[in-house]
Amino acid sequence: MLPTLSIGPLAIPAYPFFVLLAFWAGMWLTAHRSEQLGIDGDHAYNAGLYGFIAGIIGARLWFVLSHWENYAGDIGQAFSLSRSALATEEGLIIGALVVFIYLQRSNVPLGTFLDAAAPGLVLAAAVIHVGAFLGGTSLGAPTTVPWAVNIAGAARHPVQLYAAAASLLILAAVWWSSYRPWPGFQFWLVIALYAGSRLFLEIFKARPPTVGDGYLSVQVFSLIVIVLSLAVMAHRFTTQVTYTESVATSLEAR
Repeated sequence: MLPTLSIGPLAIPAYPFFVLLAFWAGMWLTAHRSEQLGIDGDHAYNAGLYGFIAGIIGARLWFVLSHWENYAGDIGQAFSLSRSALATEEGLIIGALVVFIYLQRSNVPLGTFLDAAAPGLVLAAAVIHVGAFLGGTSLGAPTTVPWAVNIAGAARHPVQLYAAAASLLILAAVWWSSYRPWPGFQFWLVIALYAGSRLFLEIFKARPPTVGDGYLSVQVFSLIVIVLSLAVMAHRFTTQVTYTESVATSLEAR
């Protein structure tokens, strides 16, 4: 493991560094893909920066308000950006909402932009998983496989690298595919594939959280995401077929 990166006199925590690297790599690839799909690449950088800033502020504010009793006596602590003191899910929702508002106000077609962002999202995920491996977070379960790595006093599955490899495979599949029957298809495909990878890889993690009668919480969430993604794609395909048949009928009537 390499929890700290030494660059000259600087000692930089590996995981936060890779999170920032993932953010910039994802924006860069999204901008590149946007240009290919006819969207100004600057929109990717603008949307990414606005969403990131809003997400961090929103995640911190939500956490502080949810734990106000811990901050009422020392409001200065509210400005700490400790990773454990952020409402991550709420921050993601707020960031996504700000991105949506920006795209609407800038007249950027949402479906096309989502397709442009799809490769960037999985590239960012791959980089973050590598950072998690170096930082020794999201540990794998103990194992005796030949490629096990010693972390936290045990030989474990390098589940972070499994996840990074899965993300790169999804990226390759989407990047070199020209199949895009409707705007937004590649985005929902990436979401379904990534959720599927999490559904499978969760069994290799150490002590994953559970819900209900022992079901893995990430697997339950992944199943919901897969069903939602497939439902959206099925609806769009059905709508497209209906529209195509309607147009064909109108042309024949003429």
